[in-house]
Amino acid sequence: DFVSDGDPRFTGGDPAALLVVEFSGANPAELEKQALAVGKCRVATAPEAQARIWNVRKAGLGILDSGPGPARPVAFIEDCAIPVERLGEFVREMERILNAHHARAAYYAHASAGCLHIKPLLDLHSGEGRRALRSIAEATHALTLRLGGAMASEHGDGLARGEFLPKTYGDEIMEAFRLLKHSADPQNILNPGKIPAAPPLDTHLRYGAAYSPQPWRPALDFSRQNGLTGAVEQCNGAGACRKSGGVMCPSFQATREESNATRGRANLLRALLNGRGSPLAAPPEVERAVYEALGLCLACKGCKAECPSGVDMAKLKYEYQHEYYKTHRRPARDYFFGYINLLAPFGLLTNRLTAWPPARNLLNRALNLAPQRRLPQFFLPGVKPPQAAAPLSAVIFLPDAFTHFFEPEIEVAALRLLAAAKISVLRLPLLGAGRSLISKGFLTAAKKQSSRLLDEIARRDPAGKLPVIGLEPSEIYTLRDELRDLLPERAAEAQALAARAWLIDEFLIRPDAEGISPADRLSASAPALPAEKILLHGHCYQKAQLPAADGFPVGQAATAAWLRTFGLEVEIIPSGCCGMAGAFGYEAEHYAVSQAVGELVLFPALRARGAAQIVAPGTSCRAQIADGVGAQAQHAVTLVAGRIFGG
Repeated sequence: DFVSDGDPRFTGGDPAALLVVEFSGANPAELEKQALAVGKCRVATAPEAQARIWNVRKAGLGILDSGPGPARPVAFIEDCAIPVERLGEFVREMERILNAHHARAAYYAHASAGCLHIKPLLDLHSGEGRRALRSIAEATHALTLRLGGAMASEHGDGLARGEFLPKTYGDEIMEAFRLLKHSADPQNILNPGKIPAAPPLDTHLRYGAAYSPQPWRPALDFSRQNGLTGAVEQCNGAGACRKSGGVMCPSFQATREESNATRGRANLLRALLNGRGSPLAAPPEVERAVYEALGLCLACKGCKAECPSGVDMAKLKYEYQHEYYKTHRRPARDYFFGYINLLAPFGLLTNRLTAWPPARNLLNRALNLAPQRRLPQFFLPGVKPPQAAAPLSAVIFLPDAFTHFFEPEIEVAALRLLAAAKISVLRLPLLGAGRSLISKGFLTAAKKQSSRLLDEIARRDPAGKLPVIGLEPSEIYTLRDELRDLLPERAAEAQALAARAWLIDEFLIRPDAEGISPADRLSASAPALPAEKILLHGHCYQKAQLPAADGFPVGQAATAAWLRTFGLEVEIIPSGCCGMAGAFGYEAEHYAVSQAVGELVLFPALRARGAAQIVAPGTSCRAQIADGVGAQAQHAVTLVAGRIFGG
């Protein structure tokens, strides 16, 4: 029996290996009968269940690449092709070779065609690992030739296998290769120094004998990534970040510059760490290149979800900023945006300054802000949560400075919905999760903020059982993503909080103790209204969320599910980052890239929206939509509250 289609687990335990077989044909019932006839197996018939299996297959090698420790899968014998009838013998002999070198390997690819992608896990930082690389390669080449196979089949020879060509083909054919190369490229300008005159495979290693990284002592906890160096080296150079869709690397998608991809930034950070120890000690050209590349990183966290190796460039950016500004002067605008919650008491003055053109121009020049932007207006609301009559449950509510001071109507709508759903609210003081501090690299201040937040939550919920909910994705997901890294000494407490921290719509679609979701309770009492079409643009952090353990939607899928509960027709825009990314889009030197990112998918989709309403859970996203296409986007709770309560 296959584990239920709502359950992401399909292995039925912890097997050493999986064989996935796909049956295809026109008769689903007959296919299922054939599959069950195979014997002891699990059968997946639902498209969603099948998609989960193939997604694991697709991401499996990346999962191996992102594992902790210095040993990583190395691609140097991953293209062997063996006659199918001798493939079993090849695998058994390969196991002997690997065992002799105390190495493990991942086996992938296409057994039916005799091609196996074998990637031994080796630590190339050590001399032993580099010696094993050569020894395994030579033994594999000899085995492959003995079985009548070839070292390269699908991916080609290149630097990894070029040195074995003479032994494979002999002198006569190699001379023909050289003549062909000279005839086509007499000046040797096309890929010089490779085929047919490849150097030894172990002479161009990224982690050779000269590689000696000297990282600074980080402020964030990188122990799960095997240290700061390990976090950088998690990039294996595959280049999946060089793409034109999805969330990962919006600035690369807009500029097509290698330095703006996750791989480019990782390579620059690797050069920075190699024998230098801190940004101050790096050569000026390296320091400048890293500063500019990370300056164009929008910290969207798309790489965490879409990079096969799980590189977390946003986290590396925060850490770099923290270290860099120990020895460099910070721009004044970093304090303006990083500590924006402290500006609230002066909000009315700020509003007047930004409304008066001469003062606004002066402020823009002083802070190097884009003159095309208008800073949001501050409000000083007195939000008093309505009390739920006969509450069925309770939550802790985390206010955030962005919603509370800039769009208080969203907070009012959320508190009204919670009360109507019979949920009691324990409101935290206006602390937020420190997102603006983290985004600008104020990590020492962010640690203090996070510690105070944990204390406040523990004071209201000593047992640590109540859900903590919020409205702004960048704030609530900080509790899931950064809290443990900021406070490793309180890791257990932070991890427990991360498991019960939800965006409001994620929380409201989940069943309560009686098995009914608050969303369903609200929908049952809502007036019958005509269906409306909604275009949903999710926040980047929503799109970077991994599936939840309970099987219910998270991220933008949860927002869509929440809206659909009330009869709304939701279409998710296939956009990545909106381009605003907090303060990024307000900064003068980043304005053009910010707009170019918006033009990738989001702006064209909104211009063609017709009568559809726009929902965007992120504060920055709503501001970018207003500036970019002159349209007003709503938060999901505001839209739903309007349908339920009117007005």
